[in-house]
Amino acid sequence: MFRKFAVLLVIGSICCFIYGVGHIYVEVEENACRMTYMFGEPRFAPVRFGANKQFPNYGLYYYYEGVRKPLDPLKMRMTGAPVIFVPGNAGSYKQVRSLASVALRKALHSDSGIHLDYYTIDYDEELSGLYGGYLYHQQAFLKHCIRTVLSLYRSRNNNPSIVLIGHSMGGKVAQSVLTDVELSQHINTIISIATPLDQPVLNLDSRIAQFYTQTNALLVQSRTATRPTAETNVCNSLYQKPLSEQERARNTLSPRLDNVLLISTGGGNRDLLVRSGLTSSQFNDIHAMTSAIPKVSVSCDHLSAVWCLQFMQVINRFLFSISHVRDDHSVVFSGNKQRNLQSATAHFVKSRYQSRSSVMHFKSLQNWNEERRLVINKYFANGLKAHYHELISILRQERYKKLAIEVLNVDDDDWLFGCEAKTHNETGKLFCTKGTPLTHLIQRLPNGGREARNVAILDLNNLRKTYRQWTHVLIRLPPSSKRIGFNMDIYDPIDRTIDIRMPRWYTFGQKAAINETLQGTLHYRLRIAELIEPFQGLRVRIQPLQCLHPDYRITTRLCVPWAAGFERYQTLTAPDQKPGLYINVPLVIPRHYNTTLNPLVLDIYLDPNCRYHVTYEYSYADALARLVLEFYGWLPAHLACVLFIVMKNQVDKFQMRGTFKSLKAYIGYFQFSSLYIVTGCRLLKKVVLTTRILPLPEAPDYSINISIIIHCAAIALSIMAAFGVWIALTLYGNVFYRIALRVTRLSQATSNVLISVMTHLPITFGILTIAVALGSCSGIALIVAFIFYFLMLSNAYKDYLEDYLWQKAANLLNLGGSGGGSNENGETTAQTTETSNEGRAQQEQGPAISKNQTENDGLATSDRNEIADGDDETENDDNDDSNETNTDEEEEAARAAKKKAESSSDTDEPCLGLQNFPFHITLLLMLFIVLLLNMPATLAWARSRRYGIDLPDPCLYPSVAVLGALSLLLQMKAPQKCSGYWTMSVALYLCSGICLLYCQAAIYRLNFVIATAFVLLAAHQGLCIIWREATARFC
Repeated sequence: MFRKFAVLLVIGSICCFIYGVGHIYVEVEENACRMTYMFGEPRFAPVRFGANKQFPNYGLYYYYEGVRKPLDPLKMRMTGAPVIFVPGNAGSYKQVRSLASVALRKALHSDSGIHLDYYTIDYDEELSGLYGGYLYHQQAFLKHCIRTVLSLYRSRNNNPSIVLIGHSMGGKVAQSVLTDVELSQHINTIISIATPLDQPVLNLDSRIAQFYTQTNALLVQSRTATRPTAETNVCNSLYQKPLSEQERARNTLSPRLDNVLLISTGGGNRDLLVRSGLTSSQFNDIHAMTSAIPKVSVSCDHLSAVWCLQFMQVINRFLFSISHVRDDHSVVFSGNKQRNLQSATAHFVKSRYQSRSSVMHFKSLQNWNEERRLVINKYFANGLKAHYHELISILRQERYKKLAIEVLNVDDDDWLFGCEAKTHNETGKLFCTKGTPLTHLIQRLPNGGREARNVAILDLNNLRKTYRQWTHVLIRLPPSSKRIGFNMDIYDPIDRTIDIRMPRWYTFGQKAAINETLQGTLHYRLRIAELIEPFQGLRVRIQPLQCLHPDYRITTRLCVPWAAGFERYQTLTAPDQKPGLYINVPLVIPRHYNTTLNPLVLDIYLDPNCRYHVTYEYSYADALARLVLEFYGWLPAHLACVLFIVMKNQVDKFQMRGTFKSLKAYIGYFQFSSLYIVTGCRLLKKVVLTTRILPLPEAPDYSINISIIIHCAAIALSIMAAFGVWIALTLYGNVFYRIALRVTRLSQATSNVLISVMTHLPITFGILTIAVALGSCSGIALIVAFIFYFLMLSNAYKDYLEDYLWQKAANLLNLGGSGGGSNENGETTAQTTETSNEGRAQQEQGPAISKNQTENDGLATSDRNEIADGDDETENDDNDDSNETNTDEEEEAARAAKKKAESSSDTDEPCLGLQNFPFHITLLLMLFIVLLLNMPATLAWARSRRYGIDLPDPCLYPSVAVLGALSLLLQMKAPQKCSGYWTMSVALYLCSGICLLYCQAAIYRLNFVIATAFVLLAAHQGLCIIWREATARFC
């Protein structure tokens, strides 16, 4: 029963995984970024300095446009504020064009005289996100670039400052420069764009892990780190100050590196390379998603984040706001961290609406009106020729505590005031002579490319208590030729706040949150509890029931209370719009956090044109997509774990030669016992974290459902890989052989000699590949080893399959030719076939199995003698009493004896050495995993050869161990039938457990675990052979 359930679980998991991959690309919003265009020909002037000799493949360039004459910044007087762009993984130095071009256009149209000097670094488009050896080189070159650029400005400023903008891994390299005490004093601001700051996307390399660990450790010592706690709640107000600013108010900041402003940004749902939760850092002052940045309000994918016009404009507006012109007409960045932080908050978090004055006086006494209704929708289709004033009384019943106001097509910030109304003596109407602006309460909501929605949510009780003289709130609409108007909704917040809980994953169907809203309703708030893990997905459906007009727009704002800067806005214009309204969290919940007290907040700003029905449900599609996006990096560890358990099942089981089972290379892969390892590691992790008797395992403690789904997907993937290798061995061995010949440029004769030598003397295989690893790169050696190993298996399988088919054909011919003859003839033919097969097997397997063959031959001979004796006795009985004997029984016994004699030679001899195909296919797949893990280092080595740069090979030692152990296993014709396999099984169990405890996030550790398994297998086989030979000599 459990086996059937496990089969269904594996099939369901791989189907869910594939569906999740597809859903990621289906439910992605369209790219709403506007392209940035250059107004002149982009030009890059190289900046030459001493470090170019040390880093021949790197370069520093100055960006300018339109000027055809080459410029040399070293010979010019640079007067702008310096900015350095740092590209990321496979990034080009030309990606600075959008940023720099927008800055040039802004400087030309500005009367302030502020302009920026943009520099960009050429990192030769290195894959710094996959190979950590690049990061240290890039960090060192960036330091040289900063010193060189600063030297260009020291003549006009003794202490110049610089701004760094890093995209992708370039942001992490820029952040790491802060660990240099000297340079950090000259860095004003660092802006990271879609950067994995505190942990890498994929930890494929020990050098990447070392770079992150060292950088974070040094920053912890010199800069204030802010982490969410059980009391953190950033949703209590429209905008909460950054945590670092709160700490600064308490004067508890470190004095050394807190003078540098750190701003991080993420692309949102469209960025599938760097997920949102990785873009924030504990050392940041401000974090923002592009979909929540004022005047951007779009999600950017990983590449469009560096050319999205809306985003580029916001970055340059901020840089211009923190710059000022000196008396010598040079531009410098402000050194006032507090002022710069306020400006960053206004540009990246919440627009700072500045009123012209603290009190505004109203001279006009025309167009004044007072409304006492709770819901008002007022529009002027033809616009207004003069200001229109609407007074809303705040002296209401106690339960009406909230006032929601929305104005459309109003660009002026001063439209909302609080005032004390008076009665006009002549007209008897109420009016105000002066009012206090309430612009700080206004939110500018994205509206899907249409006119902006300016919304304010006011607390009437708070206004009455704070401003006792106020009687009204004033809405002042400016003159306009466009359609203009406002909506107002006064309500009891108890009626508009809905508390819901995240449905369980086994809950089906939709649940109603709001049965039906009233016409004219502007605002609802959903408080969502128990949504705590990144893979959970909640879908909220807002269905319009009846609308006065067919077009409507709904804006939602999601706030995660423990994740500052991850607000997400979405505009809905149709019930079946894609993507739908999916709710999930970017970060794991802090320990001891109570989501009942601090729930997620979903603010829904409705179109008062319609009535709505709101439901919610557990979204399996979004949950699967989030699972794939968050945890696809666990697959290598789980796949290695599965292969270890498969190897454990194969290592002591041998199929018999000549049987159909011996042709099945996938034997052992249809297993489910590795699921016990998942549960066992789950329990062991809790024990280790409590007792600390072992090194601490990886910290994240997600639901066990995640591990089971990923593990079952790995089981299915291993089965598909085994079938793929089997098909390749059977059908496409010659094709891969010809491809290998073309790639290696070897002649067929030379390759045949090499394969023959390596097949009969595999130790040369190890010597060759280890020499290649030490002389060039371990990845090249692994590629060579994989190719030769595959070709050896292909040739062995082809020869074995040919012998198997010839043997079966010969048996069929013998059965047909002896149909009317005697039994003795059939036995003689079978014995002849057996002898030829045994001779071939002895030549292939060598003296190691000759003793077993002799014993098997003796057993087969004794069986045949017993059968012959039985036949003689039967004949004597027939002569004594022929009337009592049944002729049919005699013929049946004869046929059974013949079949037993013919099959004895096929079923008694086990498949050893290369003929144990399941065992070697598992080894081949494990070798392939090590090869894939070494590919980034291999590509780095291939690129660095052009410049003669020596890069570290982090996987050299485990690769050498794998290659040496593999050659020994082939030399000893492993696997051999011997004792002690239970110890090998225990070792493989331990390796599989280590994979799940220590290698899910730190993928590079799999190199060492797999190398350990190879070495243990080789040691076990070697000790068994030595023990067997020693026992034979002693006997």
